[in-house]
Amino acid sequence: MTLRKTHPKEAFTNQPFMENILDITKKVMGIHPQQGVKPVPGLVHIGSRFHGYHLPEHFLTSESICYCVGAGEDISFDTELKAIFDAQVFIFDPTPEGINHFQKVKDYTQNDQSLTIHNKPPHNKAPFTYRLTADQVNAITYVPIGVWDQKTTLRFFAPQKENYVSHSVFLFKDSNEFIEAPVDRLSNLMAMLGHTAVDVVKLEIEGAEYTVIDTIVQDKLDIKAILVEFDEVHNATDKAYHFRIKKSCSQLKKAGYVLVHSTESLKRTFIRKDVFDTLNVKKKAFPIT
Repeated sequence: MTLRKTHPKEAFTNQPFMENILDITKKVMGIHPQQGVKPVPGLVHIGSRFHGYHLPEHFLTSESICYCVGAGEDISFDTELKAIFDAQVFIFDPTPEGINHFQKVKDYTQNDQSLTIHNKPPHNKAPFTYRLTADQVNAITYVPIGVWDQKTTLRFFAPQKENYVSHSVFLFKDSNEFIEAPVDRLSNLMAMLGHTAVDVVKLEIEGAEYTVIDTIVQDKLDIKAILVEFDEVHNATDKAYHFRIKKSCSQLKKAGYVLVHSTESLKRTFIRKDVFDTLNVKKKAFPIT
C-alpha cells in the first residue's frame, strides 16, 4: 500500500487540522471554552436553547432568591426558575424591550394564552413556549433598573446589528440612538430589596458584565451561583475581548467560584466553592446510577 504525503498547503486548508491548531492555541492562551471546567452532578439546562443556562437539578427551592439581570425579549430562564422551582425571581432591566416583553408575557398568561418566542436568525429553529400560571407571573418582581457600579443614569445605546434588539451601556457606542435609564450597584439593589444573600445571579447585560463582576468581587456579596453570558463573543469591540473575558473569569475563581459549565459561546455557570464541595459530597453519598 502506498501512502500519499500531504502537501503543506493541504494541511493549512484541512478543516479538522485547523480546528485542532485553534484549540491548542486557545488552551495555550488560557481562553479555550472548556478550559478549567469542573462539572458537578445533575447539571440541567433551564430555559430556551440559546438563552438558557445550566444549574444543578436540585439546587433551588421555593426559598431561593434569584436575580435575573437583563431581560430583552427572552426571559425563558427567569420564568422557568419560577415554573420549575417556585423560586423568588427578580428581573432587572430598564430598557423598553425588557419592560415591554415582560408585560407581554403577563398579558398572555393572564388571558390564558400561550406565548411562544422565536429566536432571531440564525438561531430561529428553537422556539420556546412560556408555561407560567397567572399566579406565578404575578409573583415575579420586575425592577426597571439596570445594574452597574454606582447609582446614576446612563445612556443605553441602540444596537447596530440586524435582528438584534438589546440596548447596551458598553456596546454600540458609535450609535446615534440611545435612551437614558437608571442604574445602581448590585449591593445597593440587594439592600433596597432586603436581601443579604442571593442564590443565583444571572448576568445577560450586553458587555456590562465585566463591571458588575468587579463589584460582586469588591463587595464580597453572598451569592451561591453566578451565570454569565460574555456578550463580546458575539459583539467584539476589539481583538482583546478574549483577555477581558479571561480576566473576569479569573476574578471569580480567585473570589472562590468554580466554573462548572461553559458553552462554546461562553455562557458560563460559576458555583461558589463551598456549595460546589457540598454538591460533590452528595454525589459520593448518593451516587447517580
